[in-house]
Amino acid sequence: MLTKLLFTAIVIVIVLLVFRTRHHKTKPPTPNINDEPPGIGISARAIAYTLLIVVLAVSAVIFTLHWSEQHRVIDIRVTNAQGAVTHYQAHKKAIQGRRFITLEGVAVNLGDGFQVEMIEQLDSR
Repeated sequence: MLTKLLFTAIVIVIVLLVFRTRHHKTKPPTPNINDEPPGIGISARAIAYTLLIVVLAVSAVIFTLHWSEQHRVIDIRVTNAQGAVTHYQAHKKAIQGRRFITLEGVAVNLGDGFQVEMIEQLDSR
């Protein structure tokens, strides 16, 4: 194990030395003031900032959609073995299988003898 680490460290040092010596040997051409820069004229900094803005915007949209989905109100209709029906409402994020917390803050745990129907409300906007 120790030999593998030493071998890896030696290879890294050799690669760094090779790149450092090659970098010093080649001289960059002197820039000509009258020449226009090649390419389409968009700097790397502008591209980086544009990509950063796009990533942040997409992240914000995804976060907003996820948040609104988790805060959607679900109607829950529970029917017991005798046929009595009880209605509850809970946020989607508060439902975990047969356990949920209602909008009023009541924690409900349902057993196997209960029939549960979950109905999503459609936005009427």
